[in-house]
Amino acid sequence: MELAILPRLYRPLKSELAPDPLRERIAAAVELCAVKMLDPALLEAIAEDMGLMKKKRVHHAGLIVCAVILSAFQGPTDTQGRWLDAQRTYEAIGGPRASRESFHKQVVKLAPLLRALVQRRFDDMTARASRNHLRGRLAHFADVLIPDGCGFKLAKALSGVYAGTGVPAQMKLHAVYSVAAGDCVSAKATAGSVHDSDEFWPEWESEALYIWDLGYQGVDRFVDAALSGAHVLQRLKDTHNPQVLASYGPTGARRALDDGEGGPVRIEEALAIGLVHKQAVLDLDVRLVDCHKRELIARVVCVPFAGEDRYYLTTLPREIFTPHDVAELYRVRWEVEILFRGWKGAMRLDEVRRLRTPPSLEAAVSASLLAASLSRDMAYEIDQLANEGIDTAPEGAFPPSAARSPSAGSAVAIGNGRIRRSTPARRPNALRDRAPTGPLAPLPSGHDSRQRTR
Repeated sequence: MELAILPRLYRPLKSELAPDPLRERIAAAVELCAVKMLDPALLEAIAEDMGLMKKKRVHHAGLIVCAVILSAFQGPTDTQGRWLDAQRTYEAIGGPRASRESFHKQVVKLAPLLRALVQRRFDDMTARASRNHLRGRLAHFADVLIPDGCGFKLAKALSGVYAGTGVPAQMKLHAVYSVAAGDCVSAKATAGSVHDSDEFWPEWESEALYIWDLGYQGVDRFVDAALSGAHVLQRLKDTHNPQVLASYGPTGARRALDDGEGGPVRIEEALAIGLVHKQAVLDLDVRLVDCHKRELIARVVCVPFAGEDRYYLTTLPREIFTPHDVAELYRVRWEVEILFRGWKGAMRLDEVRRLRTPPSLEAAVSASLLAASLSRDMAYEIDQLANEGIDTAPEGAFPPSAARSPSAGSAVAIGNGRIRRSTPARRPNALRDRAPTGPLAPLPSGHDSRQRTR
């Protein structure tokens, strides 16, 4: 007797064990990244070379480092914090059972190894940035570097080491994001009370473009970078009122500016009395002088946005970059904010308020940074697979996908009848909604240049 009747249109389901070429290629890419960073035997050998594991004991140093990094991917499971999650992961991947105190002691002992791995990662990203070449109009730059700070609260017990601003204890990571590398190339941990501007005086990279926010405003830094061969782009602070030398009209004609008697005139005064061209978009030459009396002729552009006049101070040549291009390039700075969002949200960087000793905090922060690097590497390799057989954007397109090797998180977009890459880590969404470039826009009806807001 039959217990079931098969329908006439029955089709056997695909076996879950049947080979899937796409799944196998993705698995291979993920495995490549994981093995490169999470090799227990190699990590244990490095720990022994650093003198961190002088004797063979119960715990396996390589598995502990792997578990601490992998625990950053987990969501908070309970109120015990990250070390309990790390210990569970450690036992799940083959580590022996131990007490919480014993496991935590080993983690703290391996903090220097985690810090060394982070520095090795930064060195690798710096090397990648030197190999990759930006495309389109960004090809004028050796790299695009974006400094910024990322702060998060700590336990009050650490207030003596990491004093905060507005809170008892806070740590701040002063990071630099590289567009060519598609990742962070440096990060320095300080107390939250340390200003971003105080921690950013690098060795300027010639022909690189530096984009920073108002927190890094400073004539000395701007002039020093420009005279060292770098390009700079920043917002012009409301309180900064440099001397203006000339205004450029819609056709590019230059009009020298003075106070009417041949003397210097400041931007605020030039706007108030209508010395600049009467147009919605301004393009000005300004004179900057640093504390060492070094002079620099820079450029100030004003691009209206959402009813507000936005001023930018830059060294970008007007022969190549229009004011709208300058405003769009500044949006690339959002890439470092996306990086911080991944650190704090996805990699549990801000879940360190239970840690009460600097070594334990250092281990947790280093593990989160390494986990974020592993995640971006996996996305990068998968994106490489997705790029196979797909045309890239035309060489003259702007904003371009920035690097020959696209980075993590790209998707396919349709434009001009052809398929091309749209890469968020190289070109954020904001840049897709760019204002049209071209001649300077005429002054709208009813708009008075003397009524500009700064």
